[in-house]
Amino acid sequence: MGQSVVVKKEEKLSKLFETYGHGITEDEFIELFKKDYLKDWDRINKVFLDEEKKTKPGKSHPMPEPTKYLENMYKVYVKKLGKGL
Repeated sequence: MGQSVVVKKEEKLSKLFETYGHGITEDEFIELFKKDYLKDWDRINKVFLDEEKKTKPGKSHPMPEPTKYLENMYKVYVKKLGKGL
C-alpha cells in the first residue's frame, strides 16, 4: 500500500479533535470523520475492497475493515494526545 490511505492524516485528525474537542468518543469520532471527510471515508472503503479483490481465497490482507480502520486511527491518535502530542 505504499502511501497512507488517508492523505495528511495527522493534520485531519488534529483539526477534527480541535473542532469537536479532545473528549469525543470513538463512536462520535467515526461519525464525525465520515461526515467531515467523506472523500477519505470513500477512499478507505475503496482501498479495502481493492485489497479484498487482490487477495487469494483463504488468505487475508493487512488492512482492517473500514470501520475498524477508523477505530484504530482514533485509538492511535488519542494515545498520542495522552503523551502530549
